[in-house]
Amino acid sequence: MTNNASKVIIFLNMDIDSARVLCAEMVAKCGICWESKESYARIQGAQEQLDKFEIWVCGFFRQEVILGECIESIAIEKLKARGLTLATAESCTGGLISYRFTRISGASSVFVGGIISYANTIKEQILEVSKDSLQDFGAVSEPVVEQMLRGALKKFGADVAIASSGIAGPSGGSSQKPVGSVFIGVQAAGSAPMIEQHFFPTDNLNTLAKHHQPIDYTPATLSYNITAREYIQLEASAKAIEMLIKYLNDK
Repeated sequence: MTNNASKVIIFLNMDIDSARVLCAEMVAKCGICWESKESYARIQGAQEQLDKFEIWVCGFFRQEVILGECIESIAIEKLKARGLTLATAESCTGGLISYRFTRISGASSVFVGGIISYANTIKEQILEVSKDSLQDFGAVSEPVVEQMLRGALKKFGADVAIASSGIAGPSGGSSQKPVGSVFIGVQAAGSAPMIEQHFFPTDNLNTLAKHHQPIDYTPATLSYNITAREYIQLEASAKAIEMLIKYLNDK
């Protein structure tokens, strides 16, 4: 069967491996190719069979599953539905989160802008991150990301912000914060932030990169020969969007 359509599927309160087990029988019945990511999956197959699977999975999981063309489009539609605007404050991802949104047609209805605060001086001067926090905790820390979120909300007047700060390597890591460590935060104006520390290991990078689809261009299947640094940045940007979707769903 020719794979001529694809979708992204996100399970909100279940890990992707458990979800795959529950979906296995229907996936096989519909002849669907399932590719697991860290916290979502890309499914491919004939359009008619994808439609059949979508009806089943939405009936089975109800409000606990979301499907879309890509994770960015899912996030954009959720922001649109609530009339919310989005801004970003990025360090280690270097504008990649912003790019992932702006590559989608219609993003201008929700995305207002972003700041690449790569240098600490920019974090201080533009986002109003305190010098004491940078000295005491380091740029890659929860307190700094929390202040980056606050700064982005204030600077852009946005309803929701995403912030990232991490160590993409190959240098700069330590035993406490090894290369691949990234703090990612999401916050709505007037609400408490959600900040998580993630680690993206690259020990088996050749295997990871062989069929890696860091940015899900639809319907093409892309393969990348990427560096460890690029892999960390791409995975961190995807995780930030997944966190945004979960944050919006929990609101």
